[in-house]
Amino acid sequence: MNPFSTHRLCCLLSLCTLFALAAHGQDTIPTTRSTVSAIDRLPITQRCWSLGAGPTRLLDTYLSQEHFRGTGYTLLGSFTRTSPHSRWATVWQHQAHCSSLSDRAGNGSVVEGAYDFYLGRLFQWSLLGERLTLSAGGMANLGLGFIYNTRNGNNPAQARLHLQLMPSARADYRFTLWQLRMNASYEAQLPLLGMMFSPRFGQSYYEIFGRGDYDRNLVATTFISAPTFRQQLALDMTVARSLTLRLGLLADLQQAQVNDIKQHIYSYRVMLGLTQRFSVVKRH
Repeated sequence: MNPFSTHRLCCLLSLCTLFALAAHGQDTIPTTRSTVSAIDRLPITQRCWSLGAGPTRLLDTYLSQEHFRGTGYTLLGSFTRTSPHSRWATVWQHQAHCSSLSDRAGNGSVVEGAYDFYLGRLFQWSLLGERLTLSAGGMANLGLGFIYNTRNGNNPAQARLHLQLMPSARADYRFTLWQLRMNASYEAQLPLLGMMFSPRFGQSYYEIFGRGDYDRNLVATTFISAPTFRQQLALDMTVARSLTLRLGLLADLQQAQVNDIKQHIYSYRVMLGLTQRFSVVKRH
């Protein structure tokens, strides 16, 4: 597999998906004083679709003792729903990424991909005349993916499946610069406890699924055995009434050491996206 062809294909598919999602607008309704008053009382949803690219580092001792490096792409959908009558916010995120990697000698290659879904509730505090918002709460993360080593004849692939409960914190600061309304935000998640699937070192998938030889392949994890750390830094710039651009950085550091297998996947992305704020108005 040509890594450059893989990169171009991933980038093209992600770009098409991003702009298709961004172009999917909301229904408009005639604006009157009564409708404006009604909209002000409705929950507000903020959504952002972002596309990012950057380096990925990988180690999975089930497949190889080698470290692999390369370039990856990430598509991230972030959603936040708030209500004017509550200090709680509901957040959910969809994150999909793929990477094409090679070892230090350039003799071996690995293709890695994953999808993660995050769902959480955050309590919000407004400070400094509502310019600063601090949020804290918890999130649940369901992730599944794969690692495929193109040079392995026996056990060429590794499946990834985990469920985690993660404390989450976020800070937003709103300000004006160059007559543009801006919002700088930072958020972080750490795992507290969870479950993950993992074969034992040397155990084949045929033994697990073909012969039914279970050997503690569902493992309870904590922040000690699976110290994942996910961070996002973003700057939203409102350049028009209905157009807000987002420039951000995403660092997703996933690692685990279970069943005598060490695994880490470190991905760093520069993100570019489009943000929208809207209320859903039911038509009668």
